[in-house]
Amino acid sequence: MKGLKYTSLAVAALTATLLASTNNSKVQAATTDKNNTVTVAKSDKEKLQAAVNQAQNSVNNAQASVDSKKSALTDAQAQAKAPNDAYDAQQAKVNDSQKNLAGKQAIAKQAQDKLTSASEAAKQATSENIQKTQKNIAAQQDAIKAAKQNVSDANADLNTAQSQLATAKQKQADAQNLVNSKEAAKKAADNNVVNAEAAVKNSGLDEAKQNVQKVQNALNDIKKTNADNESVLSKNQAALVENNQKIATVNNNLVMANKAVVDAQNNVNAKQKALADAQKALKDLQDQVAQDQASGAAGFFKAIADNKDNSESLREDAQTAYNIITGQPNAYQDITVEWAKEAVKLGQENDSTSLSNIEKALGYYQHWMTYRDKYGLSHPSISLTAVAIAMLSSDFQHYSDEFNHPSLLTSKYGPFYSDEEDISAGEVNPIDNWMSEKDDIDKYIEAHPDAAAYSFESTHPLTQDEWEKDVDFWNDKPVYIGHYTSMIKPDANYVGLAGNEYEIQPMMNNADSMDEIIFNPINGIDFNSYQNLVQSYLKDVKQEDKINTLKANVDTANQNLVAAQNAVKSAQNNVQSLQANLAELNNGSTKINKAISDTQAALAKGQENLKFEQKQLDQANQTLADVQAKVGTKAKALDDAKAAQAKAAEAVAQAQNVLSEATATVKASQAKVDAAQNDVQVKDNNLKSAQATLDSLNQTLNNLENAQSKLSAAQTALNKANDDVTAANKAVKVQQLILDTLKESKAKADAQVTNASEELKKAEAELAAEQSKLEDAKARLDAFNKKETENSHKEASNAENPVKPTNKPDTSHVVKPSDKTDEDSTVKPTEKTDSNGKASTTNSSETTTTAPESDVKDSDTVEGNVKSDLKTDNKSEEKSSTVKIVDNSDSSAVSVVLTGSNTPVKTFGEKTVNGTTYYKVSANRWVKADKAHVVAVTGNVTTNKLPQTRAKNELIAALSGLAVAGTTLVSYLGINRKKKNN
Repeated sequence: MKGLKYTSLAVAALTATLLASTNNSKVQAATTDKNNTVTVAKSDKEKLQAAVNQAQNSVNNAQASVDSKKSALTDAQAQAKAPNDAYDAQQAKVNDSQKNLAGKQAIAKQAQDKLTSASEAAKQATSENIQKTQKNIAAQQDAIKAAKQNVSDANADLNTAQSQLATAKQKQADAQNLVNSKEAAKKAADNNVVNAEAAVKNSGLDEAKQNVQKVQNALNDIKKTNADNESVLSKNQAALVENNQKIATVNNNLVMANKAVVDAQNNVNAKQKALADAQKALKDLQDQVAQDQASGAAGFFKAIADNKDNSESLREDAQTAYNIITGQPNAYQDITVEWAKEAVKLGQENDSTSLSNIEKALGYYQHWMTYRDKYGLSHPSISLTAVAIAMLSSDFQHYSDEFNHPSLLTSKYGPFYSDEEDISAGEVNPIDNWMSEKDDIDKYIEAHPDAAAYSFESTHPLTQDEWEKDVDFWNDKPVYIGHYTSMIKPDANYVGLAGNEYEIQPMMNNADSMDEIIFNPINGIDFNSYQNLVQSYLKDVKQEDKINTLKANVDTANQNLVAAQNAVKSAQNNVQSLQANLAELNNGSTKINKAISDTQAALAKGQENLKFEQKQLDQANQTLADVQAKVGTKAKALDDAKAAQAKAAEAVAQAQNVLSEATATVKASQAKVDAAQNDVQVKDNNLKSAQATLDSLNQTLNNLENAQSKLSAAQTALNKANDDVTAANKAVKVQQLILDTLKESKAKADAQVTNASEELKKAEAELAAEQSKLEDAKARLDAFNKKETENSHKEASNAENPVKPTNKPDTSHVVKPSDKTDEDSTVKPTEKTDSNGKASTTNSSETTTTAPESDVKDSDTVEGNVKSDLKTDNKSEEKSSTVKIVDNSDSSAVSVVLTGSNTPVKTFGEKTVNGTTYYKVSANRWVKADKAHVVAVTGNVTTNKLPQTRAKNELIAALSGLAVAGTTLVSYLGINRKKKNN
């Protein structure tokens, strides 16, 4: 809002008068009491109407904004059409140029392929290849001549075969005609037989012949049966002799088989004894080995101590180790380990003193040395005493109820040796476990790079001094690296490692230990010597070669026993088989003897039957002769007819044989024709292939002779194709460049359309909001008008009798402070502008009051910005809309009305604490500004700030007043506060 300036008292008074007259119908009459207090009450209806007017103005403004935004969108869309159309057209040109480029590239590819082919051909176009091709052409021409001759010969063979086929088919036709004639003659002979048989029918001749034949057949059967029986008898007699010979042989074999069973059983007994002897020898040796292994490390150390070939120091070291693991008093360092005999289970499989775990610990040492080699460190010597202490330390973890160093638990378990000691548990290599503590150092160095100088790796080889310096550095750091530093200590010596395979704690098996003698060291040996001692002892104790030999002896003896037992079974099976064979042969002889007897009886009966049937045959022949004599010529005619019938049948058969042969000949001839036709086709194909080969050779020769010219043409074609591709590519780039240029214009135009569309949406949303506010303001005004009609008499009475304030201060209220006031509720200080344009405090009758431009918007007006809080009741509205101006006749008088009171109270000062303004209303009382309603400013006073009441939508500001001719003239302007955030 632009600033409203009053340059003189006259102008101020005139303005107030004009405002009063203009709004006479909306503002209640002012009254003046005896204290010269003027009360002005604004009409609620005026406020509601003003709200409607302002809302309507806002709607009009919003509608104008929407119309403006629509027009802007239409203009933006129209302006965007040309760049978009230009862009689309150019995109089509780009696409066309790209298609043209792709086509040119394809042509160039084909030209390149042809050039490659022509280049390869040119490489082959040597004089040698040309001469070779010419020779191949000459040879191929000879081959074609031969192929043509083959075709001619094949056609000749085909003609011959076809001629033979025609001859065979003619013979087949002749044979068929002969068959037909013979079959006709056979049919006539059949009819003659039928007629002859009809003539002799019922003469008894057939019956007589049939009877003769029947008897003859019976006689023949008897003869055959007798002959068969004689053959069977002869065979059975021979079989009986053979079977009896077999029985004698089986009896002899059975005697020998029974003896073999006895011999095999005796052999089994011998093999059983041999197996028992081999098993006993093996068990005796295994028992000895087990006994030796049971002593475990004790036996190992004792064997070294008792071997006078060893050095005195080694024997002494071994004896001390023996005493330690066997729990001897004062075995070492004048210390007796009280729990040693209970914790150490000498030689048992899981114990650290077992030979297998002693051998396993060798690998720990070798793995440890790989780490020491990385640091350039020496390999420590092995001390048998240290090995024994490490065994106790490992077994202690299984013996005790907690995982810890025995030297740290002496109060509970008794004394233990004072040496460097590392322990580990779990199914991991203990060396890796101890070395893993290096991770603590690495992590610390990551966070503190300066510590890298103490990493134990800064010098190589690592020296004892460097090691000690690094250890001192890490001693006061939050790392746990004791095992790691023990592993890489440069002067480490006289060490021993051991481990067991016990369950140490639930879910954790195996305990391992490393001991280093540092307080009273004794002599040691290098690792290879120690390893040789261990392996030599293991070899002597285990006696694996001898045990393997004895096991092999047991296996052999067992195999021999099994073989002997199998031999017994085989001999017994042989006896059983021979016995079964003998029984079968004896049964066979019985059956053969019975068969011989039966056959002999059958032969005797057969002779009798033969004599009887012979008599019957003689009688039948006689009967036939008698019948034939009676029938005479009819019988002879029948016989002749049957003879002719037989000859006709034979002739038919012969003719059919001829026909079959002729048919076979036709079939064979046809096969020859088919083969000849196939041969002609093959030969013709060979000729065509030879011709194609010749054509290819001619083409090859042509290519070779013209290769250079074709190569030149292919190169020319490729050059042209590449030029076309280059030109097409340039065209694509040109069109794309144009498209890129148009793209920027299109993007700007599209962005303008998008922005205009978004602005329109915002304007439409604001219009809808303002229309809603207008409807709400109208609804409130309508409701007020209705209520005003109902309460008109009451409001008129209140207007005629306003409340008159007094000068007595009201100190009965305690006011709660407010932190800040609304920025729109502040009226800036009153200032005067001198001739030089400077602002000064008002102190005379000519006063200039200025409302700063920054507090008022351009669209605000004095009348249009008068608003009221529509949510307050009539009582509060009366308080917040009243300006009471009190003349207290002193030089600094600002009066306020406290909340809840109608009595003006004079203020004596103002201060701001932590952003909250307070008024001094008595000698010792201050009230907060948001609880005090400024109602008057009189005298020569300039206010720095005119606070507002707590009414949500109202700002009441008092203008400076001047006393003229004993009468107080006060001009005022009431401006409703603009509500924020609804």
